[in-house]
Formats: sequence, structure tokens, C-alpha cells
Amino acid sequence: MKRSIMTKSLCIAIWLLLLLQGCAVTEPEPESTETLLAQPPDGWKQTYQMNNVTTRLTEFVPSGQTNTDWDTRLSFESFRDLAGADPIEVLLNEVEQDKERCSFIQHFNLYSGYENGYPTSIRLIMCGENERTEKGEIELIKAIQGNDYLYIVRMLERIPPFEVNQPDFATGKMAQWASYFKMVSLCDTAREEHSCPEAEESSE
Repeated sequence: MKRSIMTKSLCIAIWLLLLLQGCAVTEPEPESTETLLAQPPDGWKQTYQMNNVTTRLTEFVPSGQTNTDWDTRLSFESFRDLAGADPIEVLLNEVEQDKERCSFIQHFNLYSGYENGYPTSIRLIMCGENERTEKGEIELIKAIQGNDYLYIVRMLERIPPFEVNQPDFATGKMAQWASYFKMVSLCDTAREEHSCPEAEESSE
């Protein structure tokens, strides 16, 4: 009888110990000092936002379009789990995913190098026809390898389906996109090698 009581007491003690361990307070993730310097074009409106510990996503469309009825969409994405990933490989993976839903894919590396000390890559991806939307797609994507997150900025436009090398897309608009992407950059208020414009001005 005494052994049974002792056994029960021991089991309860072990159970309480495990419960207390499971309820232990964990230290919060340190707040990132990195800043993605990017704003949507004038007149664009935000249609969606998600923000948690590992993922941040904000989407914008031009005035007159909505989150369900749009031709052009701009998104800013940040992924903590992908911090340190090679931007070139990330964008090539985007191409492979697009191949699964497009009649054909053409893609071109427009830039791969360093911007403000961060590995960066920009790629143009053209989808002849998306089998889900039955529309062609022109997409410009910029990936930046930050220390805390991987950052992706993408501009996507839906157009009529097209054949190889024949997208119905104005070259002037692509030039505007390219100029816009040049203004998007990453900086870190705590790292001199990735200094932010504000920090540079205040030091003068």
C-alpha cells in the first residue's frame, strides 16, 4: 500500500515538473534594426497586410483596383526563416514554381550584385498564360539577402495571353518599373556597413 502511494506521488511530481518546463518563459526574438526603404507609387492603396514573427507581407494596387479585381499588384515580403538565402537561387526557385502553372516561362537576370553591402538580385519573369487566371503575366522581382530577413519586392501585371517573345506590354512601363526598383534598398541603423540615409545625414 505504501509503495503504491509513493509511486503515485512520484508520478505526480514528474508530471508537475514536465508541466512547469513546458510553461517556461522564452526570451522574445530581438527586434530587427534593418529597414526596407520602399514606398508604393503615388496613388496606390494597400489591400492586404500580414505581420508575424517570421513573415511580413504587404500588398498594394493602383487606384481603382481592388484586392480581388486587379491588373497590377506590388508586394513587399520579408521572411526570417530565409535570412541568409542566396537571392539568385531564391528567384530561380520562383521560376521553377511558375513553370508548374504557366504555358511557358521566359526569364532574364537583370542584375545580381551588391547594393548597400547586401547581396541582391533582380529578375524579369514572363508567363505566357497562367492556367488558373487564363492571363499572361509580366513580373519583376527583387530579392535582397538581409542579416535578419530575406526581402522580396515584386511587381506583377496581368495581361492577355501571349506567345514567346510577344508580350503585349509597353517598354515604357518596364522602364518605369526598373527605375522604381532602383530606389528600393535595404539598410540597418545598427551596422555602419549597411548605413541608412538618415544616419548619414545626422553624422554630417
